[in-house]
Parts: sequence; structure tokens; C-alpha cells
Amino acid sequence: GTQVGPRCCLLPPLPAGPPGGTERGHPGVGPCAQVLTLEASPSWMTPLKEPPTPAVPPVRTPAPSQDMGGPVPPVSTPSTHPEGLPGWSVTGARSPTMPEGAPEELDTAANGTTVVPTADTSAPPCPGDEEPTDTCVEPTGEQRAAVAEALVTFALRFYQHMAEAAQPDANLLFSPINVAVGLSHLLLGARGETQERLAALLAYPQGLDCVHGALQQLASAPGLFSAAQIFHSPELHLRPRFLNDSLRFYGARPHALSGNESLDLQRINAWVREASKGLLPSLLSALPPEPSLLLLSAVHLRAAWRTPLDRKKTVLLPFLRPGHPPRKVPTMTSAKYPVASFSDSRLQVQVGRLELNGGLSLVVMMPRGPLEPLETLERALDPTTFLALLRRAARTPPRATALSLPRLRLDLTLDVVALVHDMDFGLFLDAELCGLARGPAAVDTARHRAVLALDEAGVEAAAAMATSVARSALVLEALRPFLFVLWHDTGDFPVFMGRLSDPQP
Repeated sequence: GTQVGPRCCLLPPLPAGPPGGTERGHPGVGPCAQVLTLEASPSWMTPLKEPPTPAVPPVRTPAPSQDMGGPVPPVSTPSTHPEGLPGWSVTGARSPTMPEGAPEELDTAANGTTVVPTADTSAPPCPGDEEPTDTCVEPTGEQRAAVAEALVTFALRFYQHMAEAAQPDANLLFSPINVAVGLSHLLLGARGETQERLAALLAYPQGLDCVHGALQQLASAPGLFSAAQIFHSPELHLRPRFLNDSLRFYGARPHALSGNESLDLQRINAWVREASKGLLPSLLSALPPEPSLLLLSAVHLRAAWRTPLDRKKTVLLPFLRPGHPPRKVPTMTSAKYPVASFSDSRLQVQVGRLELNGGLSLVVMMPRGPLEPLETLERALDPTTFLALLRRAARTPPRATALSLPRLRLDLTLDVVALVHDMDFGLFLDAELCGLARGPAAVDTARHRAVLALDEAGVEAAAAMATSVARSALVLEALRPFLFVLWHDTGDFPVFMGRLSDPQP
């Protein structure tokens, strides 16, 4: 239907590379990026009117960064956190005391005096801005574990909806923490029912304090690099609380767009290159008409196999594809590779965990039956069982195993909004996002790009670490469609998740 009022959308990144391709110049896990775009119409640009005839108390001059579109909430200090508003921060990000460019400037009269505008009656107060701030300073271990568990629940639900919408033989890939970070950033501006439903979709427990601080600690775990940035129209008046929270939790200094699309694209893509250490050369090829707000987040991972695989032992082996003839694909093999593996008779699944450096692991899940489709396993998993399998894999000691694992080279793009609507229909159709900017806003489109490449050296070449193993007595042959999770052992959360249905689609 016709979009009424402003639009909020997540911008698409550059088109994905050819199926099975990788980012050039990097054999490892590539970056995954998500862009959120919010567009607002000038409906809020109503001339300020004089207050009604009844007398009003003296007006105190507010700070320049306060929102003149409603009651002026207190400005939080960097040590406080907004209650119930999860967020995320970047390790080592600069934390200036104010965003670049104040969100609003007081008008100046002809005689040079400052004009204090009255409340704009066209912009009603935003619920929740008057609530006291959360005094949480440091998340506890229990709070951090609760957020990590929420990420696992969200990852499985998101993946299952991806699988339902995709073809049975399609490869899947996404970064749960990157998608969760983008939606949590949007959650900063959500209010009312939208805030409750979005938090439930992210599986955040009700009443859990320090969600944002705990998510920040997970996102800054060793081996994981994340960054965030905001680009906005100079005409868009963001809520001061949203600006402050974005700066505090995302480490983002908002930058105003110039209006010159070519110049703005150069600036945006330059930030992406810098944030991803050159692993993602660019993110956007075009801007939407009259862009209002761009929220960008990127994550990439660098790690190597704890025990590198010998390239000389990579051979062509047949990969079974349901409904299609077997296809010979480059397969990494080893007669005695350390793998933590076990089987679950109830689920009829074989689980194998291969260690990487930096407290990371690749967890592979395959059906045990010779004719059992992966779809059966995908539907049988629930969050509790899924987490139990991952934790059991983490505590199972590696043993010498005859390994056959296809090279993973995936580069996929998906529509986040479509999946969100599938998970909670109508969530973004009439969203309450008044905490983000004045005037209504509705999520329009979203794209999420994930890139993953695993070869004999792992996700990045590194010095080999010797590992002593006993004689091989186990076998892990991933020569059929399987589900995989790139798991952060120390953080206890998924970094990437997907399935390999066809190594060379």
C-alpha cells in the first residue's frame, strides 16, 4: 500500500558475489554488514507557535542538544544506561562528549538574542523518555550469560524462518550477533508495544537489567571486531536521547550527509573499509531518494584452525545432494584430526566441533540416517535442545578423527524485514519509533550480507600449533548437507550460523 509518513528502512549492501565466491584477497571469514535507513517526511516541520493565552511558568533555556519537539528529558551521563533499552558498543571506539553536530540549534533573533522555542504541539511527547535511567554500571556474569543465551534462541528462530523461506537445496548464512546488534540499535528508539515485541523477538528476558552492557561485552569478545556508524540528513532532528544512547552504546559519532550522493557514498564506503580493516571494500552502490538516517554496523572475524589442515590432502570427493546427483567438490581430509564429536540418538544427529584459535570453534551438525534430510533436524531443534548440543560440544574433548570437510566459501544476502515479519507479523507495519526522531517512522526494507570462507588454514593463515592425538578411531564425514555454527567458546554465543547444501552451487 501507500506509505504514510516517514519511512524507515535498512539499505541493501552491494550485490553479493557469485554463488560460492569469496571476498577477494582474504581467505578467511569475511565481514558481514547491515544497514538501516530511516526516511522522514517534513511533516514535523511545523512553524513554532506562541503558547496559549494562559500564563505559563518561566521557561529555562535548554541545552542546544535538547529536542524542542516535546518535554525535555534529562540528558544521561556516560555512566548511566536507559532502562530496558539494549544497546551495543565498540571496543576502542572514540567516545566524544557530544555527537558531531548538535541535533538542534536554538534560533537567533534579528537583534542577536537567543530565541527559546515553545513546545511543538504537532510532536507529542514520546512515552518512556521521562523514565529514570538505569544505574547499572557493570553487567554481572549472570546477566551476560542471559544475553548470550538470548542470542542463541534468536539465532535458531531466525535460522528456522530462513530455512522455511528458502529452497531445500539453498545454502544459508547470517551473523546472529550482527543482526541482533542492528535490531537492538533500532530498539533504542522503539516505544510501547513495538519495544516489547522487538525485545521479545530478540529473546531478551523481561526485567533483565544491563542488557546493553552485556551485549557490549559479548560483541567485544576476543577475536571479534565490530563497528557502528550513523549518517543522517542535516535536516533530520533526532531525539537527543537516541543520539546520546547511540553514542554511548554504539560508539557512533553521527555524521551529516552533504546531499551530494557521490560524495556521501565515498564517505560511507570509506568508513566501511576502515571499520572492516579493508575486508569489505564497499557496502553501498547507491543511496535512497532523500535519505534521512543511515545506521551502519559491520562485524568480521579473524581466526585460524588450531590445527591447520594439509593442502596436499585436499581431494575431490562426492558430496551428496538430495534430489540431485552427487557432485565432486574439493574436500579437506585428515586421517587423525582432533575433533570433539558425539551423536544424539533421539535427534538422530552427529555433532562435530573443530577448534580454531581465539576461543572459537566450528560446530557441524548432520543427520545420522543415510536418507534423513537436514530439514528434519532443522525442524526438530528447539532453543533449549540447540543450546544443550552446543554446550555439550564445547565441553567434549577432541579425539583423533578421520575427517572429510568441504571447503566453505559462502557469500549471501537476505531480507531481514521479511524474516522479522515472518517471525512477528506486522511488527514494523505500525511501529512506535518516536524515541528515534520526531514524527512517525516505519521500517521499510532491510538487507543483511554475510561472507564466510574456511579453507585449510582456517579463516586466516597463522602459525601452526602442534597437537598430540591418539590413533584415529572416529569418523566425521561432512559429505552431505549439514548445519554449522561458528561458535564463540569464551562468550558462549554464535557469531555465524548457516547450512551447506551445495559447496559449488
